[in-house]
Amino acid sequence: MAERFNRLGVDKYTIQINEDGEIVFDTGTNGKVKITGDLDVFGETTTIESTEVAIADKTFTINKNETVGGISDLLDGYDRSAGLIIGRGGAAIDARIFFDEDLNGIDSGGVDPGAFFIGLGNGEYKGIHASSIITDTNEDLYLIGQGSGVVVATNTTTYERQIWQYNSEDPTDLEINFLAGAINAGKEDALINATGVVEYVDSYHNYFFQSKIEKDDSSVEVFDADIDGGDTKVVITLDGTNFTNFFDSRVEFGTLRLINDPGDVPVITTSSINSNIRLRGSGTGQVQIDGWQNFMLESDPLTPPAEGVTIYSKSLGDGGTGLYFYNQDGTQDEFVSRNKALLYSIIF
Repeated sequence: MAERFNRLGVDKYTIQINEDGEIVFDTGTNGKVKITGDLDVFGETTTIESTEVAIADKTFTINKNETVGGISDLLDGYDRSAGLIIGRGGAAIDARIFFDEDLNGIDSGGVDPGAFFIGLGNGEYKGIHASSIITDTNEDLYLIGQGSGVVVATNTTTYERQIWQYNSEDPTDLEINFLAGAINAGKEDALINATGVVEYVDSYHNYFFQSKIEKDDSSVEVFDADIDGGDTKVVITLDGTNFTNFFDSRVEFGTLRLINDPGDVPVITTSSINSNIRLRGSGTGQVQIDGWQNFMLESDPLTPPAEGVTIYSKSLGDGGTGLYFYNQDGTQDEFVSRNKALLYSIIF
């Protein structure tokens, strides 16, 4: 290999050619041009036609001669932004990775002036393909849309099904299987979309339907015999007192009991043994009965009433009615029918 070495004993060496001239270093197809020392280029445009550029430096600086705080607007069409332009050829719009002083980010909940723009030369944003975005230690990650925009999880096949355990792979089966744990393994920290929230709430109530409405010491609570044991009932508690119970065939208001067994006559009674029931009108109002009264056969009362008259029915006696009374004075006898009364008037 032929080699020529020239040493010039000068402090500065200048090559000057005609205006608009061109200096060419032609080393052939696989040749090299090596420069030791710094290289300063003062022209307006530096063009590199190689197909691959390898840079050993850890950094390279764009907009190096900036003199003000932030990127200046030099009226060159880039406003207050600077960065990397990627040519795309033909009619395609060039891509840009710029830092733009006029864009805002968010830092610790407040506006942070200046942000990176990744998109096209016409201002259209473009996406980023990555497996993770990591913040600084103890820093929050903000995902925000502009204006009415929202954060959307999309393009993953049935996104919510990647998080929740559904009963089946049938897309029409929208029920999440809570008995299996609800959440797919490894997806405990996944972000939830709106569809997933709706189907979670619907499925939750299918498995764990709310059994109690409560405020302070008043509540309405449901008990199911298959789950809770005992009776199936609805219990209303007011101010800490069990006020009303609804069972499958009866209702209890305090000690008042309304029974409606299928195939039997409805009954109004009391849950307390040997207790009375009183029907009372309001003020001067009366207790009115619209219908026939049927006095069932009973035994004689053991004692007279403390007040008023007890009327009851037992086997027919001399009075011919089978309707008896027992008053507070201890008088006990049968009401007399009209026919019996006429007969007794003739005899006596």
